[in-house]
Amino acid sequence: MTPILTRRIAELELDAAVLRHRLLHIPLALQEDCGLQACHRIIGREALTLFRAVRQETRDDDDECDRALCRIEAAYQLVHDAIESLAVLALAELPTRH
Repeated sequence: MTPILTRRIAELELDAAVLRHRLLHIPLALQEDCGLQACHRIIGREALTLFRAVRQETRDDDDECDRALCRIEAAYQLVHDAIESLAVLALAELPTRH
């Protein structure tokens, strides 16, 4: 795998960790103003692009491909888990009507 692709995966991991932190620490009411939804879309697109690039570059090395794909998936999963946690919290805090 090329150093550029390796660097892009590392950047995705860092971006995902930062977004996860922001999702979990910025109040829900302010998240749209902070552009967190756009950040999530960007990370999703980059993960998909990296999946494709890794598959193409590492056709002959299954171990290297699997390791790289696992890193990409884990980075995206960080963000997904944070969003899932927010959804659970938001649903738990909804006022009930009597």
